[in-house]
Amino acid sequence: MFEKPDFNLIQILEERIPLIGDGGVGTLLRSFGLEERFPAIQANLEQPELVKRMHQAYLRKGTRLIRTNSILPKGEQWSSIENRLEALINSASALAREVSNNRAVVAGRITGAPEEWSAEAKYQLYGEQAVYFSDTKVDLIWLEQFTSCEEMLLALRAVRQVSAVQTVAHLSLEPGRTSLDLTEELKHLMNSGATFVGVMIDSPEFLQETLLQELIDELGILSLVLDLVLDQEKFPDLKEVFRKNIPSETALICGGQNFLPDHIHDLSFMHEGR
Repeated sequence: MFEKPDFNLIQILEERIPLIGDGGVGTLLRSFGLEERFPAIQANLEQPELVKRMHQAYLRKGTRLIRTNSILPKGEQWSSIENRLEALINSASALAREVSNNRAVVAGRITGAPEEWSAEAKYQLYGEQAVYFSDTKVDLIWLEQFTSCEEMLLALRAVRQVSAVQTVAHLSLEPGRTSLDLTEELKHLMNSGATFVGVMIDSPEFLQETLLQELIDELGILSLVLDLVLDQEKFPDLKEVFRKNIPSETALICGGQNFLPDHIHDLSFMHEGR
């Protein structure tokens, strides 16, 4: 049976909020020279200095949480990494922990399996990754890029079968999902073993509606990860609405593919002087 880790993110959040995370890993790696034809995860073995440079860029700007460079590729690119998954995951974890050097929380990122796979094959893939991350001593396991609650529950069950590491279950929003549906799904994930649940904020309208407050009321602010998806045209408006509507005790904020190191200051600044 696996041992229960000593690390407890809730204690850190209670003492050091807000905790600003990283974001556009793939975007930053491409800007540093990683070719489009290579899956970003492949850089862990073939261009590790690029991966370290990417993590360092966020740390220099003040991030206190970094996620491993372990987003799984889709389609034809999958075949280029499937036989090296353990080595790629282990390297992703090692590089993040080396660069962090205890300055930031390290989260092992697990993303969705190929859609055409059977539920059994997906379950095995999620469990294998959780084992690799647990063995390499990440602080968190971070499930993201899941649009289906059912798929997320499958991944969460696989993780909980093999690991006691605290886990973020980050469910991406789908068009047409009601606030009641989303609230119930996130509550179900927490009741199924997630330590934290995540939700994307991709428009000022999301913040101005009652949905966010409903989620905070139901889940608690220390359990809710807010993932800011940045549309460059909307960002100035989103920043102002963020300042007015997000509680000052907000614990953990990260970003999507357009969330670059310079945006960390924007979020930190919004918490100053409240």
